[in-house]
Amino acid sequence: MHKLCLPLLTLALAVPSLASLAHARDDKLPSPPATGDVKTSLTASASVSASVTISDQDALNDDILAVIDLPIVTADAREAGIDEVEIKEALDTTRDSGLSASDASEVMGTEAEQTRKRGAKKGFGRWVRMQVAAGLRGPKLAAKIKERKEDTAELDEKQLTDLRAKLEKQRELNQNWRRGQLAKRGELIAKGKKPVLTHKERHDQLKVKIDAAQGRIDGAKDKLDGKQDETEGRLRAIEARIAAASDAEKPALEAEKQRLEQALGKLEKREDKLEKREEKLEKLEGKLEKREEKLEKLGEKREEKLEKREEKREAKAEKRKGEDKPAGDPK
Repeated sequence: MHKLCLPLLTLALAVPSLASLAHARDDKLPSPPATGDVKTSLTASASVSASVTISDQDALNDDILAVIDLPIVTADAREAGIDEVEIKEALDTTRDSGLSASDASEVMGTEAEQTRKRGAKKGFGRWVRMQVAAGLRGPKLAAKIKERKEDTAELDEKQLTDLRAKLEKQRELNQNWRRGQLAKRGELIAKGKKPVLTHKERHDQLKVKIDAAQGRIDGAKDKLDGKQDETEGRLRAIEARIAAASDAEKPALEAEKQRLEQALGKLEKREDKLEKREEKLEKLEGKLEKREEKLEKLGEKREEKLEKREEKREAKAEKRKGEDKPAGDPK
């Protein structure tokens, strides 16, 4: 954690952020299809099952927290020392190959962690392109990042052409996987299963960083206030001495007054910067809170839908039981 964690906070609030642009379509939690729509969704994605396999766990994994955190982990990657060009190439690759914002978030977050441990490695963007072209995504890609120890050499034109062709094929597979995942999630939810939030640990760690940054800013402001009070007091004392000083004493006192005024001006500029950073931090916290509130509301709506569906199923079951009773049966 660098001093005040300010680069992370400042870059995370850049508008529009590189991460936001890279996956603008992925920042909303997809609503599960209604019960009546499940069969339609599954029919529409029938071709998916032939090319991808989606487990129940994959279908129920809800990655909204990673989507929320993408701009923050991208800024954290910059702070860790990853070159901006490398970051852009990696994000462009995840977007262009049909991966989700959560996949991009996992790539950025894992590389930031590893960069702090082993230092930045050249060619990160190229390396991500090569791994995605080979079919890696999500946890498997993150695990591969942890194994990477060397720089990645530049590719020649033929290698780049082959890589582009592989990525184009992979794009269709990744898009099919995501469509299949949503379709299967809708089917499972309709049967009473519940989505499982993923990436919570990293999300909580990022919130801790933000809270720590706020604490550091508060501490810096307190120290700055003390220095300002001290400098203002010395300035008032010098002004009083100048008023009673002889002509011979005044030049040295005036010079000291000028020095203190300049020092006070610098302190005021530092205070302005801290206040602006604090405002940005508060906006960031506000954005996270709003998106978390939205997530909670979506969760509540899902619960309500599931409860209503269950009530309807029970009502239909009761109705069928009544229709199945023999005529004249009092029970």
